[in-house]
Amino acid sequence: MFPVSRRTPLPPPVIRALCEADIDSVIENAGGGRAHPDADRRTEINADYRLGDTVIELKFLDDEGLEKPEHQAKLATLFSSYQPGRPVVVLDPQLLPPEARRDYATIVERPVRGAVAKGRAQLKQSRNENPDIATTVLFVINNGFAALTQEELVEHVVRRAKNDSREIDGIVVGGCYFHSDGFDTVALWPLDYVAIHPERPFAAFDALKDAWDGLSERHMTDFVTGKHGLDAKKKPVADITFDLDGITYVKPAIAFGSESKFYGRRRPRLNALDFEDLPHVATTIPTLTEREYRRFRAVMEAEQLLMGFESWLAHVKEAMATSEPLRPVVPIEVTRGGWESWRKRHREFTGLQSLRVFANERFNRRASDLLNSAREMTDEVAPPRRYIGVSTELIGQDVRNDISHIAFVFQRRNTRPQIRPLVSHARISHEHALSLGAAYAVLEGVDAMFWRNDLQFAWT
Repeated sequence: MFPVSRRTPLPPPVIRALCEADIDSVIENAGGGRAHPDADRRTEINADYRLGDTVIELKFLDDEGLEKPEHQAKLATLFSSYQPGRPVVVLDPQLLPPEARRDYATIVERPVRGAVAKGRAQLKQSRNENPDIATTVLFVINNGFAALTQEELVEHVVRRAKNDSREIDGIVVGGCYFHSDGFDTVALWPLDYVAIHPERPFAAFDALKDAWDGLSERHMTDFVTGKHGLDAKKKPVADITFDLDGITYVKPAIAFGSESKFYGRRRPRLNALDFEDLPHVATTIPTLTEREYRRFRAVMEAEQLLMGFESWLAHVKEAMATSEPLRPVVPIEVTRGGWESWRKRHREFTGLQSLRVFANERFNRRASDLLNSAREMTDEVAPPRRYIGVSTELIGQDVRNDISHIAFVFQRRNTRPQIRPLVSHARISHEHALSLGAAYAVLEGVDAMFWRNDLQFAWT
C-alpha cells in the first residue's frame, strides 16, 4: 500500500507578522533613517526611508489576494474552462496556455498594482524635494499574500514597476515565508533586488541585505523562545481553497521539498481515513444458475425464490440497475454446497438473509485479497493482460480535495492497451479509490490491481 501517515497533524505554530518597526530597525542597522522626520505633520505624500543617496518607499502586502470574492470569481471562470468536468480545480498558472497566463497575472497582481502605483507617487514626491537623491527604490514585503511565492511576487512587482519606470529605479522584494507541518518548521527570508534602471543602481543593497538577515535571526530567536506572545497570529503557508457553483478551487500550499524528520516520507494530511473508516464501496447481490436456483428453492421458502427462476433473474436485474459509479452492485455467484458449509458456522442467519450475508462475505474475502495484493505501477512493472488501474491525484494538504480515476485495462502483446474508464474525476482519496477498485475487480472478474499516485500538486 501507499505509505500514508495516520497520525493526527500536530497543531501548527504561529509567528508574529512583520511590522513597520521591524523595517525601521533594518534601515537603521543598514545606516539609513526616515526620509522625512516630519512625515506625521506633512500633508504631502512622501517616501519612507533614505539610505545613502537612495530614497525607499515601503509597501506591505498584508492580505491574501485570493480571498477576495471578486478575484475568486474571475479565477474560477478562467481555470474552469481549462479543467472541465472536475469537481476540484487546481489554480496553477502552469496549467494555462500562455495567453491565459496573462489573464491570470492581471487578476493576481491587483494588490501589487495598487502598491506600485502608490509607491511611484511617493517616490516622485521625495525625489522632487531632494535633488541630491540618485536612486529610488520600492521595497515590497510579502506579509500575507500566501498565494504567491517569492519568485512569482518578484516577477509581478518587476512587471508593474516597469510600467511606472520613470519614477522607480529599482525594486526590493522580501518576506518571511513560514512553513510547518506541526513538527518541522521552516522559515525562509529571501530578499531580492532587481534594477529597473541599471544606470541608477542601488549601491546600499548589500548593507540592506545584511541588516535584513540580522532581523531574520532576531525574529526567529524570539519565536523559538516564545517572545512573540499574543502578537503571534501568522499561520504557516496553507492551501487556499474556495467553493463556487459546486466546484472547489485549490491553490496548493508550497511543498516543503524535503522528507519530514518526524513523519517520514508523507506528512499527515487533513481528513485522512484508515481503510476501516471508509464508506461502503459496493452492494452485493447473490446470483444463481438455474440448477442452483432449484437446489436452493428445495430448502429455502423465501418469497423471491418461490416465484420462479425468471422472476429471480428479474429481481437480480432490478438490483443491478441501481448500480452507481461510487457504489456498484456486484453480483456474487453462490452454490448451495458452499452456502450449507457456511451456515454450519452462522446459524444466526436464516432465509434469504443468510444467502445475502453469505454472498457478501465471499465478496469481502475476494476484495480483501485484491486490496492486499495491489501493487504500485512503475516503469519496471510488467502488468498482466487484464487488470484494474487506480490513479489518484494528491492535491494539497486536504485529502478531501484528491481526485481519483479507475479503469479496466486490457492489453494484447505488442499493442497499445485498451482502457475502459469505470470511474472518472471522483473526489475520493487513494485508500477509498483502492477499495472501490477492488470492488470493480470482483465485478469484472479481474485478478490484479495496480495503482499510481500523481504527486504534481501533493504536499510533500
